[in-house]
Amino acid sequence: MAEGVTDRALHLLELTSLKDLAEVNSKEYVRWQSIKRGKARFGADELEKLGRFYPQFRWWLLTGEVLPEAGQTRPIDVPPPDA
Repeated sequence: MAEGVTDRALHLLELTSLKDLAEVNSKEYVRWQSIKRGKARFGADELEKLGRFYPQFRWWLLTGEVLPEAGQTRPIDVPPPDA
């Protein structure tokens, strides 16, 4: 089964502390919690924020491809905490 943008975004979210994405107990923090728990879907704003937080993974996040010559890689060496 092909990995989609949502799968890649969830992988990055597993590698990320929610505190790095939003202030604890803020509306945005609760939104990230809901996404992480599978109770909400990623929107364009969340994908954009992950891309800003992980600039080296932007191209991979959106396309599933890597461009090492442009510094665009994927987080293959850093498995999610649950793995």
